[in-house]
Amino acid sequence: MNKTIIVTGIPGTGKTTVCNVAEKLGKKAGVEVNVMNYGTVMVEILQKYEKGMERDAMRKTDINFQRKLQKEVAEAVSEKIRQLNGITIIDTHMSIKTIGGYLPGLPFHVLQLLKPEMFVLIEAKPSEISSRRMKDATRKRDEAVEEAVKQELLFSRLMAGACAVLTGAPIKIVINAEGKQKEAAKEILKALGVI
Repeated sequence: MNKTIIVTGIPGTGKTTVCNVAEKLGKKAGVEVNVMNYGTVMVEILQKYEKGMERDAMRKTDINFQRKLQKEVAEAVSEKIRQLNGITIIDTHMSIKTIGGYLPGLPFHVLQLLKPEMFVLIEAKPSEISSRRMKDATRKRDEAVEEAVKQELLFSRLMAGACAVLTGAPIKIVINAEGKQKEAAKEILKALGVI
């Protein structure tokens, strides 16, 4: 069973943690589950243009450069997917908050290359997201004001709706409550028929 799903969430939802837990639980259930972090691949490719640039600094680069980078990353990720078996989870964002506004994280040309069979939006209460962002000293996160977080959550859902229309793939919303990463991961795997 080869499937590609895209798991997204705004910064602070715990998306990457949930993806990693899903990978471990899937493998325990005897199913090959591979998580590919889109941002990590992007940083790898970015290094050939801007050595030493950090992940969170990408959002401040020229929009045309970001689009070019998105395309190269989508091509690299789709090539990697073809070499894998089982379920591939692509850990990414529906949109990127840039100086010029929200840039689609999954424009049509990217979706055509990735061919997702499902979208999963990882969400949490705005207060939990704000708290997680403030505690995360490893990243340069956006403001953690609850009203801004609510707007980001709404925008993420709107973008997901557009992606679903373009691909015909369903959207599942999974709540990652504080300390409940395992339950959130299980919900994803249940939707995929793994457990």
